[in-house]
Amino acid sequence: MKNTKFTFLLTVFLLLSARVNSQNGTVDVTNSVESEILEREMPYSVYLPESYHTSNRNYPVLYLLHGMTDDYQGWVNRGEVHKIAGEAMANNKVPEMIIVMPDGLYDAFYINNYDGSIRWEDFFHEEFIPEIEKRYRIIGSRNTRVIAGLSMGGYGAMYHGVKYKEKFSAIYAMSGAFLEVEPQPEEERSDWEREFHLNTWGPYNDDGLPEKFEEHSIQEMFKAMEPIEPTTGQWQPFGNDDVPLPRIFIDCGDDDFLLEENMNLVNIMNSRNILFEFRVRDGGHTWDYWRTSLEKTLIFMGDVFLN
Repeated sequence: MKNTKFTFLLTVFLLLSARVNSQNGTVDVTNSVESEILEREMPYSVYLPESYHTSNRNYPVLYLLHGMTDDYQGWVNRGEVHKIAGEAMANNKVPEMIIVMPDGLYDAFYINNYDGSIRWEDFFHEEFIPEIEKRYRIIGSRNTRVIAGLSMGGYGAMYHGVKYKEKFSAIYAMSGAFLEVEPQPEEERSDWEREFHLNTWGPYNDDGLPEKFEEHSIQEMFKAMEPIEPTTGQWQPFGNDDVPLPRIFIDCGDDDFLLEENMNLVNIMNSRNILFEFRVRDGGHTWDYWRTSLEKTLIFMGDVFLN
């Protein structure tokens, strides 16, 4: 009798759990993309909204990048993407979307590194995005493709969103690692700086900067732009083409050690008359802060999809 009662209660619990999981969409952390460029399997996590398995329609997509020293499960295990995204969509705060979380290789900074041994940037655009948008029912247009991330991933979102603006309609950078490197004598550089700078941007040039730092600097990317003629209510093109910059949102905590770099970037963007949104909220460089940022990210991206 006790065993029968236990079995009944367990069945009810599992049914209720399945119902909650269904109502909040599903997260899968078991997939990967075979990369010839990186010569390895590249794992990723994916959030699929509630209706994905019961409909035939296609969905917009958010590429969500993790921070340094983390991996493709960071947003799942610590960022609570399943709970936050599921509740936001269930409560009609945001439209349903697919969220894809690639692996950024610990500290590769989402670029092609100096010696070409880690060509993450090429992998992302030549292999990952095409394969993901073939595997899942993704609309696959610029207007329905957006990118966001935290810290190193905030840098990655801004770098890819601006450099490949023809692919993305919005960028959300949380606590962006918009690193600044000042020329300094070799003896004043820490061992970590020497190793990280060399692996990422190459040896120091005569100006005392890593050789390829400036071409990967978000600040330098915006400095190189001619000031945009101010407009009202429009997201402006730049350069010699008609592709507008994505809509941009920068979000950083008032106790974040990267706040000064974020403020400096904002000043540069203002000097170029670039339209963007910037918020400084209470908090630091922590998951508590980024979890609150995630819902704001989804709302911002949802507005982009709907407009």
